[in-house]
Amino acid sequence: MKQKWANILLIAGSGQNSGKTTFICQLLEQLRRFAPIAVKVSHHFYDPTPGLKLIAEEDGFQLFEETNRTTNKDSSLYLQHGALRSFYIQCKDEKLQRAFISLLPYLEADQPVLIESAALHHIIDAGLFVLVVNESLKPKPATEINRKIADVIVVSDGRQFTPAPDQLIFDTTWRKE
Repeated sequence: MKQKWANILLIAGSGQNSGKTTFICQLLEQLRRFAPIAVKVSHHFYDPTPGLKLIAEEDGFQLFEETNRTTNKDSSLYLQHGALRSFYIQCKDEKLQRAFISLLPYLEADQPVLIESAALHHIIDAGLFVLVVNESLKPKPATEINRKIADVIVVSDGRQFTPAPDQLIFDTTWRKE
């Protein structure tokens, strides 16, 4: 049985450029008073950019804390829009659970945590699982499965969202207004 993480908002998308990062950044701006944490999970491995501080590593995953607030990388944008801390995980799918466990010491139960990940819903039961769908783009294969299990489906053109980010409410747990 998956563990419930009521303070985690899990965000997946229908594909690249669906609006996930913009949606997260708008949410972060409204959550500043809660000192939110933001996490980007990728199954692609890239050389770390300046500002990514390696804090955990095992065969198959790396966990970084973003310290650079000046780039256009998602983890840097999170800091620019109000995240107290921003983390970047790159991992193989089979190492996602280990990567998540390595992140836990940096999370607080009463703090909102926003995680962009297409696969983490297999590992945890988030407070809310949000799927951002841009219907003008060809969807990833997992989109139809995620539509069935998402708590909230957000329709996006990449900039505007229905429902809007301010309709997601955090007060130690997540709910949709």
